[in-house]
Amino acid sequence: MKVIYFERQRGNSFSNYNEMKSALAKNCTLYQYPHWSPVGGPNVNIREVLSRCPEKPDVICFGFGWTDCSENSPKMVAGLNECDVPVGIILNKEYAALDKKLEWIKEINPIAAFTVHHDYKVYQEKTGVSFYQLPFAVNTDVFKNYGVEYTNDFGFSGIIRPEQTDDWRTKIYQRSRDWKDIKFFFTSHRHDSLEQYAKRINATKIWLSTTGPADLVGTRYYEAMASKTTLLVCNRFDRVYDNILEEDKHCIMFGSLEELEDKIRHYLKHDSERMKIVNNAYELINKKHTWNHRGEFMISKLKERVK
Repeated sequence: MKVIYFERQRGNSFSNYNEMKSALAKNCTLYQYPHWSPVGGPNVNIREVLSRCPEKPDVICFGFGWTDCSENSPKMVAGLNECDVPVGIILNKEYAALDKKLEWIKEINPIAAFTVHHDYKVYQEKTGVSFYQLPFAVNTDVFKNYGVEYTNDFGFSGIIRPEQTDDWRTKIYQRSRDWKDIKFFFTSHRHDSLEQYAKRINATKIWLSTTGPADLVGTRYYEAMASKTTLLVCNRFDRVYDNILEEDKHCIMFGSLEELEDKIRHYLKHDSERMKIVNNAYELINKKHTWNHRGEFMISKLKERVK
């Protein structure tokens, strides 16, 4: 399959943009054109794009960056509705201006749309477009078992803002400062490198991941499991974690701060139980949740829809 792929160019903090491109390139002939930002960038005329492509594509696809537009509507593309090449779309940041984005998708009328969110069937009903869940994933060349010794018992990462008093991260951070007998590690988004970040996770026995805005299951879930540490997750939402991971098999779950502390202390004392979960999760990652798996899935669905 031949695909023209539109994507924003972002750095490591938006690595899922780059990882998806690399995964698709392994599973199809990928033309990454043009390298423009869809927000505030030059207008895009699809006829001009097609005239520059070495061969006619089977699909025109818009990646994560095209709907990374905060409260604004996604940028329209001149001539797209008159184009005879089918379109695929990845919906991104479903917690911001969702109605505008779904309206844009409905107007574009792609053959397939993809989202990391568990409400993909709701989006399908609202737009009449075939939606598929395309969860986040992990690069196992970076997030892996480095064989380093444990230096921390418990850790997590992410932004903690003063106004987020009801946020799990804030509550957990405040409570964990009282744990004098547990080696605790917290980091914000800032790291010297992704490899350094991966080694920090690998050197921590239990790593917390919390759902993001709109209860999104973010990349940290997969990164923790791939790094051979014990994944600890909050919010027992069966619908959120459905088809991704199972409690007490791939991860530890908790529903309160008291239960959080009890679970951490239990698994620090019962290492064989903890390692069983670690190994199950590691096997699951390599079987289902690498970026290459996502590229394979997306291309397979596009092929089905094109046929």
